[in-house]
Amino acid sequence: MNSRTERLRRLLAEPGLVVLPGCHDAISARIMERAGFPVAFMSGLAVSAARIGAPDTGLISFGRNIF
Repeated sequence: MNSRTERLRRLLAEPGLVVLPGCHDAISARIMERAGFPVAFMSGLAVSAARIGAPDTGLISFGRNIF
């Protein structure tokens, strides 16, 4: 198993809550990392809303350059 997967499993197995801030691009993920959050999540809606101002309805995809 991948070391990141193992690290996430250990984090989730600890007692208490884990705060997972949501990021919408690589820059916001880096900011969260530097702020000390051990983990974050990224959603299709967050990316779509930040990039094209529309809901995640399949208009953009992971491999498509939308810049």
